[in-house]
Amino acid sequence: MLKRSIGIGMLCFAGHAYSADIIVNTTEDTKKDDKECSLREAIEYVNLGLPKQGFYGCGGENSTSTILLDKLKIYTLTSKINITSALNLKTYYETNVSDTAVAGLNNAIIRMTGQDQIFNIDDNAQERVTVNIQEVSFEGCQKSVCADRGGILYNNENLVLKYVKLTGGIARLGGAIYNVGENADADVYSSRVSISNSLIENNEAVSGGILYSQRPNFTITNVVFKNNKTTSGAANIFSEKNILDPSKLTFPSKINMITNSTFVNNTGHAVNIRDGVGLNNLTIVANTAGVQFEAPNAQGYMANSIVIGNPNGTNNNCQFSGDDKSILQNNLVTSECRSGDLNYPNEFWTGNKVFAGDSSESSCKSLIADQEALLCPYATPKDSFLGYIRPRILLSAKNMFDTLILNKGRVDSNTEHVQVICEGLDQRDMSRTTDNSWCDRGAIEIIVPTTISRIGQDLKVGETAKINILQYLGDSDLYPKEKCEALLGKHPNGEQWQDGCVYVDQTLTESKGSLTLDIDGNLVYTPNGSWRGADIFELRVVTSSTRFNENKKYLVLSANIVQEQSNAMESKSVNTSGGALGLLNILALLGLMGLRHYKK
Repeated sequence: MLKRSIGIGMLCFAGHAYSADIIVNTTEDTKKDDKECSLREAIEYVNLGLPKQGFYGCGGENSTSTILLDKLKIYTLTSKINITSALNLKTYYETNVSDTAVAGLNNAIIRMTGQDQIFNIDDNAQERVTVNIQEVSFEGCQKSVCADRGGILYNNENLVLKYVKLTGGIARLGGAIYNVGENADADVYSSRVSISNSLIENNEAVSGGILYSQRPNFTITNVVFKNNKTTSGAANIFSEKNILDPSKLTFPSKINMITNSTFVNNTGHAVNIRDGVGLNNLTIVANTAGVQFEAPNAQGYMANSIVIGNPNGTNNNCQFSGDDKSILQNNLVTSECRSGDLNYPNEFWTGNKVFAGDSSESSCKSLIADQEALLCPYATPKDSFLGYIRPRILLSAKNMFDTLILNKGRVDSNTEHVQVICEGLDQRDMSRTTDNSWCDRGAIEIIVPTTISRIGQDLKVGETAKINILQYLGDSDLYPKEKCEALLGKHPNGEQWQDGCVYVDQTLTESKGSLTLDIDGNLVYTPNGSWRGADIFELRVVTSSTRFNENKKYLVLSANIVQEQSNAMESKSVNTSGGALGLLNILALLGLMGLRHYKK
């Protein structure tokens, strides 16, 4: 009952459209006195101060400044909309107790069909207003140029973006976003951009293909930047000048940060570091260039990040201005990035293959097929908004510390040394270890499951079960069969080891079938007859990470295969009360401790 009560509570909170909210009920870009409320009319109504009588079909007495769009609907604009008042803009969709709504996958889309930016956010007053945009996708004009400054968004206020997608913006400055970032009267009123859990791709500018800011004034976390472009030597996230007074900063400043984010396949440098800008736990790979350092007051920094494989003819991972004094701590880089802080030095990568795949966006090869590449290509898991680049634990690693990425945090008891420690969560909001010495470089923390995953399938007589188990291995790969005997000795049953060093332990029933498992995680179970009922067993597999455990070198998957006659079998692809997975939920065991537990 407790879980159901929580679920219903979340339903009321997440899925309810309050009567006072402004609901946009047409996708057309109209402005006329009728019963329909367009996006343009809704925003103008908020700009007018929410008059009681409403405005052109929008709002009325007691209206809020929250504007709701319908999920996955496309709202077209022929010209930009000016935003001069504080407002909330978000996608509305119904959910129920059994739904798992993934933020970002239901976004309404605002598409520019004319040749203009989408929003001009500026109230022309000194004090800032806050504009919150959540779960909305923006499609820029995708013409030769959408606007001079800000191909999608021009911001001179406090702009907050969550679970947003920005694509197709083209401008001279700021392909996706132009942020003024300074105020001549008072720095406290300077415009600011905060972006989290978002995707910014396929935008272009002469300078600042992603974000152009006159001075640094931004917070960016858990964001993927992909296929953006600058056509000059400036960076994709570009700050024109340093912050107004670097002397007021204390290292490491947290005011303007980019954390837990991925840059891949961008043309031009990813970002330029000015005084007052900090980078932490980033993965910057497969761009034409890496990071520019322009911080003469030693108040810019980069820490705990991966910056490799960013060639422009030769390695171009780091570029330093003549007077730069940026601080680099504990990064995985190449030699042109220098050694960095002597107390927390960088580590140099000397390999020549970054990705275990045919390109930077493709399937990941097994550890036996590619024994050198450090990373899996960028990929987006099923039912996920953001993809990521997963680090690999190579077969050559002798222990859990013998890698370039895993467990590379540093701990120093000397309080005179100022250290930038790892972020508490990774790009996927997975918790990093609280012991900084165990954290991983880059945007992704390698996670090993600590509970038993459950797999199963319902079969008719004569069928075989086919299940891919890779999704249950966390961020690890199956250990190849060629290495099993050296790790575990002979197979207990005298058989040849299969990939994953797989071993079947019958828990509640005698064996009623046989199985095979390949290096790509494809499990095939074949019943040994026309029996009816269930075959319940544990599947033990060794992975690239669990092999380092002192005691249990395997993960356990709890399996339940149910077989019935053809006329007795119902469709049970999702069934919480019976069948293979239903019974397995009842029988599930908890408490398998993975690699992270054994680190302690």
